[in-house]
Amino acid sequence: MIDWTDIGPFLTNEFMLDYDYIDQLSDTPRLYVNGASEHYGDGLLEELARELHPHHTVLSHSPSAVCVFYPYWYHWAKQNWPEIHRANIASDKKTYKISCLNNSSRPHRILNWLELKDNQDILWSMHNDPAELAHDMELTDQEWQDWDSLRLKLPTRTHDNRGTRVDADILHEAYTDSYVNFVTESTTCDKIFITEKTWKPIASGQLFVILGNQGIVKHLRDHGIDCFDDIIDHSYDDIEDPRERLFKLHNSVNKLLKQDLYNINLLTKQRRTKNAELFWSNELYYEL
Repeated sequence: MIDWTDIGPFLTNEFMLDYDYIDQLSDTPRLYVNGASEHYGDGLLEELARELHPHHTVLSHSPSAVCVFYPYWYHWAKQNWPEIHRANIASDKKTYKISCLNNSSRPHRILNWLELKDNQDILWSMHNDPAELAHDMELTDQEWQDWDSLRLKLPTRTHDNRGTRVDADILHEAYTDSYVNFVTESTTCDKIFITEKTWKPIASGQLFVILGNQGIVKHLRDHGIDCFDDIIDHSYDDIEDPRERLFKLHNSVNKLLKQDLYNINLLTKQRRTKNAELFWSNELYYEL
């Protein structure tokens, strides 16, 4: 018998491991504990895996963790999105050069927006939303002051009532009417965490850059995704410090925006199609 649960029951109200509860599981059937969706950065997954091994299995978002790697958001996305990449790829002419959607206002997204907000080539979505503190990037006092002042001019964040995450599908013009998608992942912490945000441009047949974890582009490349390295400078992916990585990424974006993106869109049509078809196939994570 196999039971599936999430990490919640294993935590106390202080978000620490509940060892008394864990001790009670010695005689229970094997559990598969899903820590692959939104839990990252604090080491609890690895600690939980050590406590439950070998009788139970902890699923992790990180391919390098001691837990079992499970690409949760990839499988979630395949089940919840419409397959529209053929229409997107058939449309050669796009309205926007590059798009960047942001929901929760986390520090790395705030700094990214502050640095690039005046770029007229970017289709932005940014909200007047109190910052959610993911402690993987520090902002200066001046950056916080700038954000607190400027965010008042932004639209208020709204939630839909469809039972899914806000802007969770790939029908937005950021994916259907933009040459490049600028992904701002959930975190820039030191362990890879790939959500639906990264899969959207791949599933849609777009070019992409990613503000995320060190090595996230390499992970995609290693699994057969064409990252268009002959067109896009992804050297930012190798940089350990998240702030330095962000600014290196900005250099790459600025270089990319000077190119003829319409012509690039034409020349990469088969490659973008191959990416999307790999996403929608059952072969991307075939070893799992």
